Amino acid sequence: GASMLLKRFKVDDVVDAFAVHGACGLWGLIAVGFFGDPEEGIGGNGVFYGGDQLGTQIVAALAIVAWVGGFSVIIMLPLRLLGALRLSDDFQEAGADVMEHSPSKAYGQKTEQPPAAEKA
Repeated sequence: GASMLLKRFKVDDVVDAFAVHGACGLWGLIAVGFFGDPEEGIGGNGVFYGGDQLGTQIVAALAIVAWVGGFSVIIMLPLRLLGALRLSDDFQEAGADVMEHSPSKAYGQKTEQPPAAEKA
């Protein structure tokens, strides 16, 4: 669901960080409002067990989204305006793996060093 939605909106999230941590985390937060069983002894007062915790969980989810979204804008917008969020064309052409890491050690294969890496 969330991964396909990102692809539809052409959001570049190659490791599905939002789908795994954001969407699944929010579902976990909201699910307690549905499935929290007071008889389990670990808290919870879910709708399916006659409780009213769902509203609290939704408010908490909205507060978390607002907090994270607000601070993300405060931090990322200036970095974007400064051009600090993109790799150089040389990095993108060669690939960050080759430029920053050791693919020959990580993947057990020989790779040619790009010209930009030899300068460093």
